[in-house]
Amino acid sequence: MPMFSADTLRDVAVRILKAAGVPPEEALIVADLLVDSNLAGHDSHGILRLPQYLGMVRNGSIVPGAPLKVIRETPATAVLDGGWGFGQVVARGAMDLTVQKARASAVGAVAVRCCNHIGRLGAYAALPCEAGMVGLLFVNGHAGDQGVAPYGGIARRLGTNPFAVAVPSAQGPPVVLDITTSIVAGGKIRLARARAKPIPEGCLIDAEGRPTTDPNVYYDPPRGALLPFGGHKGYGLSVMIDLLAGTLSGVGPSAPDAPRSGNALLTVAVDIERFVPLDAFREEVRQFIAHLKTSPKAPGVAEILVPGERAFRERERRLREGVEVEDRTWGQILDAARRLGVELS
Repeated sequence: MPMFSADTLRDVAVRILKAAGVPPEEALIVADLLVDSNLAGHDSHGILRLPQYLGMVRNGSIVPGAPLKVIRETPATAVLDGGWGFGQVVARGAMDLTVQKARASAVGAVAVRCCNHIGRLGAYAALPCEAGMVGLLFVNGHAGDQGVAPYGGIARRLGTNPFAVAVPSAQGPPVVLDITTSIVAGGKIRLARARAKPIPEGCLIDAEGRPTTDPNVYYDPPRGALLPFGGHKGYGLSVMIDLLAGTLSGVGPSAPDAPRSGNALLTVAVDIERFVPLDAFREEVRQFIAHLKTSPKAPGVAEILVPGERAFRERERRLREGVEVEDRTWGQILDAARRLGVELS
């Protein structure tokens, strides 16, 4: 697989997006967040998505430059319509507004509909931490993106329904939990398919409910389904996220007659200073992390990590060493560049 610096990948993505008619400021936001996902080790939400997004621009599923419209608003809350713009642009704008409202009202909450795939949730949940806040984000598949079977079932009825929570610390990066409620994210299946590799056992079933490790089963008819993590517990969490993100945004939860897939969001920011002094909060987080790391380690475990720590270290490594891109993905990017008249050396 070819290796690239983060700056090179970002430049390639920006140039191709601009050539596809994406406004420059949006092209930069999308490219930044795609490459940031690669740096964090989440290749399933990185530059792999660029060919997919370009196809969605061509067929009109993504509307570059779509305005973010306010449908309802109070001092602490808002409901937004993303106009089917780039998910990264819409989600970033929604979280920025959420932080503004939390600064004014202690807690801010914004629900969003008509939003395309937003990528890695942790990038947005961590934004309020920069303002001394806690960030939360809940996402469903806009009622139509269903790829997960309910607990005890075999047919697709739920989205992967991810959520993220980020908390600032006095030392090091924020603590960031960013997970899907399926055993693996749908993007991990896409990545395995691009690399022609099997997926881990226990993640996916075929249309008859039989376990499989073939990622193509998820995409090719008759399509199989992902399973929720932790059995009934992950399933229950997925149900609640589907209800929160779906109903508060006005889209509704997963349904058989949903007109299209995408992402519906619920973003929340909590101003820590309205509850306790910010410095004291951050120090408590630091001490808690230190306490966790004092635990004796299980056999074969080199170090105890906290949520988000592995991604932080992977970012540092990839900034030094570069980012690998799958041959199939790079070939698709080269094809797109040629089609759009972008010269890549």
